[in-house]
Amino acid sequence: MYKKFIIIILSALIVSTNCYAGASETKFLGKSIGVWSANWWKWSLSIPTPSNPMKDGTGANCRIGQKGTVWFLAGNFAAENNSPVERSCTIPLGKYILFPIANSIWIQTPLDDPWTELDWRRLANEGVPQTIGGELEATLDGNPIIYNPKTPIIQSQSPVFTAKFPADNVFGVDASYLTGFPIVSDGYWVILPPLSKGNHILHFRAGKDENVTQDITYHLKIGKP
Repeated sequence: MYKKFIIIILSALIVSTNCYAGASETKFLGKSIGVWSANWWKWSLSIPTPSNPMKDGTGANCRIGQKGTVWFLAGNFAAENNSPVERSCTIPLGKYILFPIANSIWIQTPLDDPWTELDWRRLANEGVPQTIGGELEATLDGNPIIYNPKTPIIQSQSPVFTAKFPADNVFGVDASYLTGFPIVSDGYWVILPPLSKGNHILHFRAGKDENVTQDITYHLKIGKP
């Protein structure tokens, strides 16, 4: 049975709660981090496996599906590869950047027991290693992001949302078991304000020693709008 469609995707920063905090969270561009995290998942889950940025080892697919004022950066799908990964990505000037250091989702499929929303939230939270909050690292151009009050690490749950999955989805299952069914995510996020024009290096890692679950470096080029 497709009981737990749980992903650990690491990539970024922001602080919050283990339940959906919606109205009480700090807003970015009029939306809570929980809402932005749901939008990130809709983006990442909608892209077919061959071109999915979560499966990309170079960053060549980082522009796929990007729109609006916030640019989404991916980590590795399901922590498939905990070895260091380097990607290059060109981002238009003036874009905010959102990424998760560690996150998970629960998809309430037709094959699951009749769980309630409280259960979905508990299960999504259980997918995030409970000790990882103290083992997050992120730097921008060598400076720790975690110490910048404008870009704190935030743990946040999403509101309930749905997503559209392609036939060749990252889970490798029939899309009819996934599309349109309730989803809740939980994780540690960061949203960066627009970066200055030119080259920047973003690095983020989750875990420690042999328990590193992701270690990613982005070579970012901030260009014209």
